[in-house]
Amino acid sequence: MQSLSSAAVLVSGQSPSGPWAALAFAAITGLGMFAGVWAFRRFEPWAHLHTGELIAFAAGLLIAGALLHLMDRSMELIGSGSALAWTLMGFLALYVVEAHFIPHVHARGEHQIEDQAHGGAHLGPLVVAGLAVHSVADGVTVGAGLSAGALIGSVALSLVVVHKVPVGIAAISALYHSGVTGRTAVWICAALSMVTPVAVLVSYFVFRDVTNQVLGILLALASGSFLYVGAADLLPEGQAKGKPVNTVMFFFGILGMVGLKLWAQ
Repeated sequence: MQSLSSAAVLVSGQSPSGPWAALAFAAITGLGMFAGVWAFRRFEPWAHLHTGELIAFAAGLLIAGALLHLMDRSMELIGSGSALAWTLMGFLALYVVEAHFIPHVHARGEHQIEDQAHGGAHLGPLVVAGLAVHSVADGVTVGAGLSAGALIGSVALSLVVVHKVPVGIAAISALYHSGVTGRTAVWICAALSMVTPVAVLVSYFVFRDVTNQVLGILLALASGSFLYVGAADLLPEGQAKGKPVNTVMFFFGILGMVGLKLWAQ
């Protein structure tokens, strides 16, 4: 009976993932942002033209993934009331940080970066600092997700990776505008892309033995942060021009998370 129970846990994806999975996931998280940087450098006209579609797709993934997977798992661990409260805290915390400490960088390919109040010369360092903080939070989310189970870790990984692509495009655009040369900008973005993998590994080993209460709180906070990024940052950017294809890509992102939810049941 015990073996049957263990098999059921593994199939449902609720068992903590092993160290090798953490290493693999950490490596993958570093690729998302670097992919955005590479796309911008290699296919700059294409990147500007299709960034809105990428962002709309990422918004759908983040919003649906936060609601259907991270919040749902958090409710299982700490109850619906506590999970909703901590999700709200995560949402509000990221709002305060972005509204007052980190400049919001547009990535829709229309040069809105030039309109930031801090000016070109100061925008680059602020963006680097802000992305470094956000990258740490992304890594903690994936590490905690892995501790909650393979499925939740996979969802957290996909949410981090997909929104890192437009973030990478925005980061290198902001650095260009601030006067950083092409090669130096790439090296800075490469260094930033390594922040999340390191955070994944550290948080995995720190959180893998924590109580369900702490793990549920971490997942709820992550859910709130992804809801904010998807709804407040990415979705307005993806819908800036109101193209029908962007709406379609947004719903494709949602359907991807719905399909994963149905498959896991």
